[in-house]
Amino acid sequence: MKILLHRKFQLNMRKNFFPLRVTEHWNRLPREVVESPSLEIFKTHLDKVLCSLLWVTLLGQGGWTR
Repeated sequence: MKILLHRKFQLNMRKNFFPLRVTEHWNRLPREVVESPSLEIFKTHLDKVLCSLLWVTLLGQGGWTR
């Protein structure tokens, strides 16, 4: 006789929905990025924020050496 196994039902399915994932990151952005007057300025500010975040992450983990 074969035993049937069942998975736990995932009650945290909402974490996978796009709006919930995006709003969490959006709310963490600095005000200058969120309130950008144009798409081009938004992209420029976002790029600066993400680059600085990447540098902090790399330096904190010791992943980047000069």
